[in-house]
Amino acid sequence: MRLTIFAKTARFFVPSLFAALLLPACSAKEAEREQGMSIVVSLRDVHRCSRISPEIAVADMPAGTRSFDVRLVEYGDEERFFGGGSWLNDGSGVIPEGGLTRHYRGPCPPAGESRDYAFVVSAMGKDSMQPLAVRLYRFTQE
Repeated sequence: MRLTIFAKTARFFVPSLFAALLLPACSAKEAEREQGMSIVVSLRDVHRCSRISPEIAVADMPAGTRSFDVRLVEYGDEERFFGGGSWLNDGSGVIPEGGLTRHYRGPCPPAGESRDYAFVVSAMGKDSMQPLAVRLYRFTQE
């Protein structure tokens, strides 16, 4: 009986939690216009179809930022996740080249095609799963 109540609660809670975590990233155009945190991604040819992530510089991060959660997403008919990782904030705001290791794979469109991608960078606090700020770095890779 208790397992049934837990399963019913989990079916409601897990999607709600997932939606709450993703909602800040859904308004990408609005987030790019906001004042505050900004990101610069130093993409080079070596990062194409590679497991080496580019350097990402984060400026004006919110107070209390303990770490950065980074994801690479391809947009198109379907959104595809290309991995990412977390990086502890040392105060510099720099995630070094090669710093993302969680199943990261760089942008790799088929030959002769271009695809739209975005690095989604979330500034995370110490005691919450809710990001303090989220920014997108959108680009097209050919």
